[in-house]
Amino acid sequence: MLIILMLFLIVSSILVLLVKRNKETFYIFGMCSSLAVLITGIMLYIAKKGGISEKLQDFYFFNPVIKSYAQYFYITLDALGYMVAIGRYIFPLFLLVLAIHYSEIAWLKRNKFISKLVFIPPVISLVLYHPEVFHYFSDPAGNYNLIVSNFSLIWVLLYVIVSFILLIVEAFSIQIRIFQSRFMIIIFFIFSITFLYLLYFGQNPIQIYQFYYWGNGIYYMDAVLSVPAYLKLVIVNIVLAIVGFTGLLKYTKDMFDTDKEEITIQRNYKMVSTGTSVFVHSIKNQLLANRVIFKRLNSEMGNEPDLVKVKAYTDQLTERNELILERIEDLYQAVKAKTVHLVPVSMEEIISNSIEKFHNKYPNKKVQADIADQAEILADAPRLSEAIYNILTNAQEAVDNKGLDEDIGVFIRSYKTRQYAVIEVRDIGTGIEKKNLKKIMEPFYSTKNSNFNWGMGLHYVHTIVKDHFGLLRFESKEGKGTTFFLFLPKFK
Repeated sequence: MLIILMLFLIVSSILVLLVKRNKETFYIFGMCSSLAVLITGIMLYIAKKGGISEKLQDFYFFNPVIKSYAQYFYITLDALGYMVAIGRYIFPLFLLVLAIHYSEIAWLKRNKFISKLVFIPPVISLVLYHPEVFHYFSDPAGNYNLIVSNFSLIWVLLYVIVSFILLIVEAFSIQIRIFQSRFMIIIFFIFSITFLYLLYFGQNPIQIYQFYYWGNGIYYMDAVLSVPAYLKLVIVNIVLAIVGFTGLLKYTKDMFDTDKEEITIQRNYKMVSTGTSVFVHSIKNQLLANRVIFKRLNSEMGNEPDLVKVKAYTDQLTERNELILERIEDLYQAVKAKTVHLVPVSMEEIISNSIEKFHNKYPNKKVQADIADQAEILADAPRLSEAIYNILTNAQEAVDNKGLDEDIGVFIRSYKTRQYAVIEVRDIGTGIEKKNLKKIMEPFYSTKNSNFNWGMGLHYVHTIVKDHFGLLRFESKEGKGTTFFLFLPKFK
């Protein structure tokens, strides 16, 4: 059981680190690795100590061969004890650093030195437990042992408690359901492996150093547990392992899917961007020439008997020509490198400009706006307003396609979280089919009539939001509607 658990910890932590290399995954890797080191040290100690039944040998080692290999594995007691010490004191350090990393408490964010101070107790414990230091200061009365043990026990438990508090506070402080659900997954994983750590951290390295005689104090493996007690321990291990690793795999899959989606978007964009500018330039000139011809045609049709009918046709052609020009201009703007000028601007101004553009296209439609506060963001107002306008028009098209009679089918609101200013656009339209959820932001992908929509709208929005150092997320249920979230850094 412990061997599988140890291997699972190592493999899973490496997998997470390989999928995405950042501080978060590094801290998770540190937690898993240190717990694996602790469990490995305990297994070696149990094998060398002996005195356990055959059933318990199966629990720890699966079969006598593995147990015999562990028992005769060459390692000094000092090295084994310090191995347990490393796993025992590195785990809570990574746990607290990860909790601080997740926390958005303003005081912690302002005082960066806190993240450095938390290294002091673990370093002190590892120095005090170093074999040379321990044997030098250890005394027959056991006073040094007791002081070191109590000091280490106090700060370890304090680190675990503070970490749990920070993580729980952060979980309840997240207002965005998308972020909260993802954060809860990783919290379940963190809590489960922490409980596993708490099951085994009671093994004090001092007992290993003093393998051939007992000092003061009661240590983790001094007493032989009953078979029912070990059975409960097995059940707890299995439950925590399943919960923890299920959460870790789900979290890893979410990160992998997000990165894969981003790579797909960028790859598709690069494939088409090279030739698009040349294509746009040539076809734009052709269409401009056609527009001149249409104007001349109108001026030369004065004496024709079917003037009204011909005029209607020319008007229709002119309208279609202007529409194609507009679409090509949108495409050109989407692929053209353009500087973003970020200045402080209120979300109310951005939303008002977007709604004004929306009413130019849909003068008879309404958008219900709810601006909760006057938060300021750094933005290029024209470009960001254009991006939100794209989402609003898509929302209205989804409502129209559903054939609803409601006066208002599109809603927009803004509010602040501790980290972001959020603009939320919701509709009660057709929603997005499940098969299209991962494709809608790809360039040139559209489920609409390709003669009039070239699928650059949401890709353009995605690009603009990234240029503003923000995030674009969405939720959709087919037949019920779609909600887009624009997360933009607040201006302070």
